[in-house]
Amino acid sequence: MATNNLRIIYDNVVDLTTTTITASSTGGTTSTANLKKDTKSLVWRSGTGTSSAKGNLVISLAAATIIGGVILPFCNLTTTATIRVRGFTGTTPTLGGTVDAPTVSTTGATLKFDTGTISACPYQQLGLWNWGSLPLGVNAYSYGGGTYGRCWIPVVSQISCTSLVIEIVDTANTTDKYIELSRLVVGSYWTPVHNTSFGLSTIAKDLSSHQRTESGDLITSRGTRFTSMTFDMNWLTPADRLDFNRIVKGNGLPRPLFISLFPDNSSDWEKEQAHQVYGKLAQLSAIQHPIFDTYSTQVEIEGI
Repeated sequence: MATNNLRIIYDNVVDLTTTTITASSTGGTTSTANLKKDTKSLVWRSGTGTSSAKGNLVISLAAATIIGGVILPFCNLTTTATIRVRGFTGTTPTLGGTVDAPTVSTTGATLKFDTGTISACPYQQLGLWNWGSLPLGVNAYSYGGGTYGRCWIPVVSQISCTSLVIEIVDTANTTDKYIELSRLVVGSYWTPVHNTSFGLSTIAKDLSSHQRTESGDLITSRGTRFTSMTFDMNWLTPADRLDFNRIVKGNGLPRPLFISLFPDNSSDWEKEQAHQVYGKLAQLSAIQHPIFDTYSTQVEIEGI
């Protein structure tokens, strides 16, 4: 099994009613409660710093849970933003300090893993138009904007914890000077023995429509955009078939999941960026049995 095979987080522990989220600071009328919702216009925003953006979150779980990844879909982080995730048992850590210098107290907590400080989203910003606008950046969620921050917990470190501390620093954000997150996805991930087959595709779907007037002008009624991703899994083992079937039946069409086809792809960060999506299955595809002990299926997912 390759270390960068596709990964699927299908059971988001943030959505549990027993999970609580606290922040080092909160700006305006936003709330950490919005991190449990799939409405992209509802966000949590840290307090505004004096020169850059910083924010810490503490996730408290009702029971010890294995964590494999922390995903920040539709956030305003730049390519220089960093993230650090630590897992604890025992007493839940507490937050303090100021907006510019948030602190974490771990008195009474036992450290179970520490990812260290890593790049949160090392991808180039897309869509920089020559007239200076950036339609795919920051929080233009309705038009395909917002990048994905992520932190994968190494397999050897995936052990149970009862609380998480997420520390985010974005020194390049000197304009807004705050961290903005639309959603938080936390949980263990499933990965198959064999990766996807070639032929996978990613497309940005645009619901805008054209209409030509009697004078000959082409008028566009602007619609929203979203990402759609399609790929085949042609070499599922019997064990992978059972696991994948459980995921599909458990989530169905209503429950969202996060899929990354090339996680932590350090040789080509933009490849990882283009092939990750937080969304819902567009349809439930059949699982076929083409040859002995091998199964296949197709996945089509649309971004929320």
